[in-house]
Amino acid sequence: MNTIRIGIAQVPQTGILQKNLDKVIEFIEKAYDKGVELLCFPETHLPGYRVGILTTDSLCDEDGLKRATDSIRAKCAEYSMGIILGTETPNPQGKPFNSALVLDTTGKTLALHHKSKLTPADAKGYSPGKGPTGFTFKGIPMGVVICFEGFRFPETTRELARNGAKVVFHPQCNHIMPKMSWKQPIHEALIMARAGENTIYFISANMSHPLNNCRSLVVAPNGLIQNASVLTQEMLITADIYPDLSTHAFLQDDLNKMAKALGEK
Repeated sequence: MNTIRIGIAQVPQTGILQKNLDKVIEFIEKAYDKGVELLCFPETHLPGYRVGILTTDSLCDEDGLKRATDSIRAKCAEYSMGIILGTETPNPQGKPFNSALVLDTTGKTLALHHKSKLTPADAKGYSPGKGPTGFTFKGIPMGVVICFEGFRFPETTRELARNGAKVVFHPQCNHIMPKMSWKQPIHEALIMARAGENTIYFISANMSHPLNNCRSLVVAPNGLIQNASVLTQEMLITADIYPDLSTHAFLQDDLNKMAKALGEK
């Protein structure tokens, strides 16, 4: 059965671009030692998140981001590893986009996704993008949604699954702000639901923070957690996933597939 080893870098995030870049390079090297083929970083890791890390009106350092991204591209080629990088993208018409950049094993861009659904706090610092984004990595249809749009808008992941995605990545940046401590079980239940309702892999990458309210999770197509981080800790988690197990069983009028997915046969 076809398999691929993915990794999640649950790493701290700062408001200093160079520190965040150094952490990316460090975890690419760690992931290489573990045989990771595609490594996902949290939401906005490279510049820092404009909610709780930076201020909403912080300068978008276009030149600094380009130099940092070029360094990461070179590391992709050096280690023959794909990367999903949380970053931001300048927007000539207004506030920057909250973005996920997907790089292949040569460092070339496979996809650039802009977060389409913004929380009220997000909207103070970012412009919304349009819809979820699909891509293909090593012949496997995949997709990416960022944080809120994956948690609270199931139609985004459903659209990717309908278009054939077998694996959906979900960079997030979640920590407890006032009156938010109740969110952890809700967040993790929603992540499991996205996998199970679409019978796909759902890979959610959170940052590490003393007040995290969601673990980083690898959830299998049956909706069960295959691997999970330790809450708040900086760590690399890896998983061997089998895309052929992503059957999209409930998206098709196929009783045989549904019966298998439900454990009825």
